[in-house]
Amino acid sequence: MGSNGLIMTQNIPEVQDTPTIKSAEFVKLTVFNDYNDPSDTTVYTFSSAYKEETIDGTVYLPLGGLLAVGAQNRDLRVTSGDTIISLSGIGADNIFLVLGTKIRGSEVQVFRGFYDDNDILESPVYNRFRGIITSYGITEDREGQDDNFSVAIAASSYVNVLSNRIAGRKTNKQSWQVFYPNDTSMNQVYSIAGVNFDFGGKATSKSTIGGGGGGGDGPGRDRTGGQQQR
Repeated sequence: MGSNGLIMTQNIPEVQDTPTIKSAEFVKLTVFNDYNDPSDTTVYTFSSAYKEETIDGTVYLPLGGLLAVGAQNRDLRVTSGDTIISLSGIGADNIFLVLGTKIRGSEVQVFRGFYDDNDILESPVYNRFRGIITSYGITEDREGQDDNFSVAIAASSYVNVLSNRIAGRKTNKQSWQVFYPNDTSMNQVYSIAGVNFDFGGKATSKSTIGGGGGGGDGPGRDRTGGQQQR
């Protein structure tokens, strides 16, 4: 298994008995415009190829050497890993597309395709990475009156994202009623929060706090120290 749960030990016929390997990286970036609506997305596709390629009905914009994709882990077991994707040569008139996009939290997929001796992309292409964008950086290179920008995005694989995931709910009214709106079992949590209970100890007061039970001498025992009633 590879770093993203993919089988990486399979044979790749495109590179067998081939003295020269010609390949390209294909990047598919899915931006979630509204986190509350998973169907509201914008998809960007580009590649390190030098001509447009169509994969599964999706056209990938050729960027050639302007696109650089970092290395991915090639382990035989599922492991967490990160990668960096760099895009250079962005003009000042297009940089707002990066700044105005909710790029953090977007999904990124990286495929690798191989070309035959006639520079025809062979099928299938291989999924090398799938993860979530965690951060990005923008650098500026100014030459005369021209500004050129480079964007580098860092992405973590889903294995890494899931290992840091926090699941469950808190023991308070608001969190509990997200799942069970009519359940009132957590309504009195605030009244006993921060109160110390000496469970198993001898009761020092007959009062109770906010619906919680006070200390006692055990089931069936009276306040005078009598034995358990049968």
